[in-house]
Amino acid sequence: MNAGMDKPQYLGTPVLTGAPQGTSPSELTPGSPGVDFNSTDASVTIPVVAGITPILASVSVPSESTNVNSTTVTVTGPNGEPIFTFTSPPGSTTATPPTFEQLPENSTIKITFTTSDGQPPRDVTISVIACYKPSTATTVITEGTT
Repeated sequence: MNAGMDKPQYLGTPVLTGAPQGTSPSELTPGSPGVDFNSTDASVTIPVVAGITPILASVSVPSESTNVNSTTVTVTGPNGEPIFTFTSPPGSTTATPPTFEQLPENSTIKITFTTSDGQPPRDVTISVIACYKPSTATTVITEGTT
């Protein structure tokens, strides 16, 4: 899902809930200082680009200076119904889904956080690792005379 850590592919623009007004989604990019949320109910919702059916491998908060000590990921289908929810193990900010299966088109990935100090999440960057199964194309060649 990433062409280099700074060039996301196949994911739409993240929606940040509980972040200060004017916060740019690009601040979530690993290697940046990250986002300092102002709410303990903070979340990031990432839509999957239409026409893509990714296989989600992991979601993490890779920043070493963050106060996040756990992440919970909920994948929701296009009908708004949750497909599955998974949480990182204690002491880890990397969450791995229970199964590696293709998500439906137009799914969303919602990430919520637990912090070590009960304060709003700070220095949050997000890494989503996934792949997708390319579709097969058919080429039709016709011959004719002019």
